[in-house]
Amino acid sequence: MTTLTATTPPEPLNPRRDAQRAALLDAASRMLMHGGPEAISLRKLASEVGTSTMSIYTTFGGKDGLITALYEEAFERLSATQHAAPRDADPLVWLANLGRAYHEFALANPSYYALMISVTMPVSEAVRHMPEAGITLPARGISAHPSYQNLLDAVQACIDNGNFSANIEPGLIADALWATVHGLCSLELAGFHASADEANARFVTTTSAILVGFLTAKGRERLKAADFTPGQDHA
Repeated sequence: MTTLTATTPPEPLNPRRDAQRAALLDAASRMLMHGGPEAISLRKLASEVGTSTMSIYTTFGGKDGLITALYEEAFERLSATQHAAPRDADPLVWLANLGRAYHEFALANPSYYALMISVTMPVSEAVRHMPEAGITLPARGISAHPSYQNLLDAVQACIDNGNFSANIEPGLIADALWATVHGLCSLELAGFHASADEANARFVTTTSAILVGFLTAKGRERLKAADFTPGQDHA
């Protein structure tokens, strides 16, 4: 017996609704960054954006759906910034461009950046300490996101052309680079540096040192010949 199921045509684009969704996410990300999950009140959020709580339920299905959408939005914005970075034929330049893109994303989207690694996400302490239950925290999910895959692809390209050692697992290099850039951006956003120029100098120096540590002799010669510094604009 064959059952025919009516298909629902896709909804037409609605710029006004999309703009409202973006405004709700932006306002909620600021609430989450400054006050944690408890600070998110659907009533206050609706008031700030000039809409109704019903529209929030319609768009996100409630507070849990809103928070999930915030997490997804953060990584989608990061991925979009990375894709805008030039994919140079030289994988070392491509890798440097990705690092710069991450830095740009963090500075341009501080409220989204703050929740990406689960610092302000509503995950209870009880859950955080239950690895034996097979629970994967949002931060671990980064490795499955296209934004991480972009980095991994650039690392693999550096291995394939002999700039990085084939004896080092690509994920180990990608994790080290991600952790370095994330930490540097976090310090900068927290006001650790005296000025933006100082923050940028620290970013360039540290990312360069980490990158050089993974280079083969061929990679070091390539870096020297190219005369570029990771973290600066090489477009």
